[in-house]
Amino acid sequence: MNQFEQIQEQIGNLSPAFSTEKVLLENAFNRVLQEEVIADLNMPPFNKSAMDGYACRLEDIANELEVLEVINAGKIASNQVGKNQCVKIMTGAAVPPECDCVFMVEDAEELSENTVHCTNPNTKKNICYLGEDYKKGEVLLHKGELITVPQMAVLAGAGYAEVLVSKRPKVTVIATGSELVSPSETPKPGQIRNSNSSQVVTQLKKMNLDVVDELMLVDDYELLTNSFNKALQSSDFVVFTGGASVGDFDYIPGILKEQGFKIYWDHTGIKPGNPMTFSENKGKFVFGLSGNPVSSFAQFELIAKPAIYKLIGANYKPLRIKARMNFTFQRKKANRLAIIPVVIDNEGAISEIPFHGSAHINALAFANALLEVPLGVSTIQTNEFAYVRPL
Repeated sequence: MNQFEQIQEQIGNLSPAFSTEKVLLENAFNRVLQEEVIADLNMPPFNKSAMDGYACRLEDIANELEVLEVINAGKIASNQVGKNQCVKIMTGAAVPPECDCVFMVEDAEELSENTVHCTNPNTKKNICYLGEDYKKGEVLLHKGELITVPQMAVLAGAGYAEVLVSKRPKVTVIATGSELVSPSETPKPGQIRNSNSSQVVTQLKKMNLDVVDELMLVDDYELLTNSFNKALQSSDFVVFTGGASVGDFDYIPGILKEQGFKIYWDHTGIKPGNPMTFSENKGKFVFGLSGNPVSSFAQFELIAKPAIYKLIGANYKPLRIKARMNFTFQRKKANRLAIIPVVIDNEGAISEIPFHGSAHINALAFANALLEVPLGVSTIQTNEFAYVRPL
């Protein structure tokens, strides 16, 4: 098992660390469900028409039919439908119990004001039957699901005006590096604008986490220590970018050890983005990401995001698909799992885009997937298949 696989196993063994709360349905989007959602009734709750048409008995389909009434959605038939009779019915309306067929308006020939004939005797029944979608008492959504658009509709349909979800952790993001300046500044020689904070904060907000503070600090051990301790008072997670490697001014691992944090790992086995820490102490969690933006992006998506979701009780399974290579990939060293920004084109093939390494953040702006090149693999030929992770 390589380093990256070991980390995935460690993430899988993490225990949820956050409590739950009830929120109104309108506030449940992008939260983590923490209860089983049970159907309180059958769906549909009655046999309903699948389209606008005429409800009748199938045995009468070839005959002239007397139209008794019109049934709109939300109404019940007031007449009993007998032999060679029918009702005009709208989509979603309850089908009279005597009827076992609805033929489409398009297949109806009006013979007189109250008489019709079906021109398609082989019509489908066009009925959505009681309980066809789900039965009362059936589990519709499972604990740990991320509530997205379809889940919102299911919750509403099941009558969940309030939803039990995981509490949103509070997060502080700290970008480290004496070379960093804010996006509003023009860098002087030796300086660079801080792009990591905007990237990581947005990744966190996309997960609907509560980013309570965002700091940019120079490489100073005492300053970083004091700021870290302050962040721990207001946050459940602290995410550092930069300072996680082994350079003379990479202070994060030392600060974590000094503060008594258990470090789960300090390398990822992926390229770009090998140096990275994850640690925990007394219910506080810290990620130390790379200072290079592509590295920190990949570390967050492949490692930090699954870990955070696991800690807040989510059953998160990132999508990986096999796709055909539209180009030949080659590399000199194959000692790590390579993560390469690529494009999945309209034919489902993996297409190459310019990528120059861990600092080439512009490449991500054109990518819609990350190509995985396994440990030990130097070449993937055109038309061979490889795993990609859609972004």
